[in-house]
Amino acid sequence: MGRLRIKKKEAVLPFRETLAYRTLLLAGSVVVFIVALYVMVGALIAKITMSFIISAVIGVAAAFAIFYNLDHLRSAKIPQRTLKRMKRR
Repeated sequence: MGRLRIKKKEAVLPFRETLAYRTLLLAGSVVVFIVALYVMVGALIAKITMSFIISAVIGVAAAFAIFYNLDHLRSAKIPQRTLKRMKRR
């Protein structure tokens, strides 16, 4: 019987750098944008100016967050184990 190989432990990635975290941020931004759009349309129909302005500002911020998170989604890291599993399939 030969020597047993010692397996190297995989480097642990911080959760904030993973693809899952970036995708959760993107999904949250999309939900905030849809809700702000819904409130904005409701305020426009009811002719409530202040609510319309506030929801419009939140909608613009959410749209900016969507594009920001999409940009950072490209640089997200994927664990080696997941990459190997994807190559096998």
